Amino acid sequence: MSAGEQDAMGTERLVCGRSADELIDQVASGRGDRRDAHQQDCVHCRAALAEYSRLWSPVQDLAAEKITAPEGRFDRMMSTLRGVLSEPDYATLPGPDGVTRIAARVVVVTARRSAQQVPGVRVALSRKLDGDAPGSGVSAGVAGTSTVIEIVLAANYGEDLHALADRVRRTVTERVRALTGLSATEITVVIDDVLE
Repeated sequence: MSAGEQDAMGTERLVCGRSADELIDQVASGRGDRRDAHQQDCVHCRAALAEYSRLWSPVQDLAAEKITAPEGRFDRMMSTLRGVLSEPDYATLPGPDGVTRIAARVVVVTARRSAQQVPGVRVALSRKLDGDAPGSGVSAGVAGTSTVIEIVLAANYGEDLHALADRVRRTVTERVRALTGLSATEITVVIDDVLE
């Protein structure tokens, strides 16, 4: 089954196979930040949860105001939430003149090149994660205007690795936002090696 398709029961699925309805329910019930083991390692689930949380926040704001929502607003919000999966390999940025679609692989290249420019980073790679399409090498999940990125790198020996990871996160966040307009909601830095 490819991403965004429905299974025999009519359930839409993410690239990793997780049910979109279950993730939407998780966010709607206030548990969007409580991730199971799969979600902690899956860029697709983390990106979808981040985007669903962003899109769901107006509903939470309305619920807190103790007012009656206008007729049809809930249905429009649900339609927007479900629309995030219509193009699971692309982020979508709506604008006044149309929609810009940005492929996840563009985010990967942007993140990798940005990380490589950070002093102390010797090599920045992407790696295949569980749930990614076979042979894709994807290490960025995109949903709507949100992205979750995982970067694997080799550092110079003697570097403060924690500080290096923080510099990589800041640099990648800024560059991804500047070049793509996307919000990097989570960046995981995996330091896989140190080189002399």
